[in-house]
Amino acid sequence: MQPAFLIVSGGFDFFTVLTFGSVAGAIIVLALAWLAIRWLTLWLDSLSARSTQARFFINWLQPVVRITLWFVAILLCFQLLAPSRDTFFAGVASIGIALGLGAQDLVKNLIGGLVVLADRPFQLGDRVKIGNAYGEIDHIGLRSTKLTTPDDTRVTIPNAMILSEQVYNSNSGVPDCQVVTDLFLPPDSDPDVAAHVGREAAFCSPFLLARKPVVVLTQQGFDQGPYLRLRIKCYVHDHRYEPRIQSDITARASRELLRLGVLQRWVPGH
Repeated sequence: MQPAFLIVSGGFDFFTVLTFGSVAGAIIVLALAWLAIRWLTLWLDSLSARSTQARFFINWLQPVVRITLWFVAILLCFQLLAPSRDTFFAGVASIGIALGLGAQDLVKNLIGGLVVLADRPFQLGDRVKIGNAYGEIDHIGLRSTKLTTPDDTRVTIPNAMILSEQVYNSNSGVPDCQVVTDLFLPPDSDPDVAAHVGREAAFCSPFLLARKPVVVLTQQGFDQGPYLRLRIKCYVHDHRYEPRIQSDITARASRELLRLGVLQRWVPGH
């Protein structure tokens, strides 16, 4: 601890090199960086909305540009506030010691953010599951990653958590993704009839990506009573329509099963 104390207090007094001009210059640099990032984000969002094919590349580019600009702005601020080489490195050392002693979680999150950018387990626009949270990634920052769930709940996940959690990515940078829809039927339902209805419901959905396979499975189960599970696996042409295709398939299959009399025989609790 003794050498660290000398670096902070004896060898370097940060406030002796501060001037009004250097502080004002640093504030201007940070303000310009914020404005540039804001303008670039809006511009890239408009490009992404106009081009479906380029959407995922643009979404990947956004956090890289944002973090790079912030990094450059911070370096410029260091140069303005600590013009000499010795002062610069002394300031960096002082900040590093302060972070190491009092902001370990922040450092972990910053490292996690850099790892996310380098390793790319997901990018903006991907539908992922991290821990208990599932939804579309709409922000990747140095400190945290944010996603929006299908019920429009915003979830903020510290980047340090991403380093230790399993990440499930539904589409990995492409528009389409697999969607699983489960229907629970009376245990005495005809599995062949149920599978036929499920398959027809999937192929009739306007959200289906028809060039990819549709898989329909039936399985007996028990949870507070026996049931037949009808599972329909298919692909949606745009992952943003995942809840809509699930709802559409459920409605189509339920109507047909009611018409055939499959669901009319089911009385809950009996």
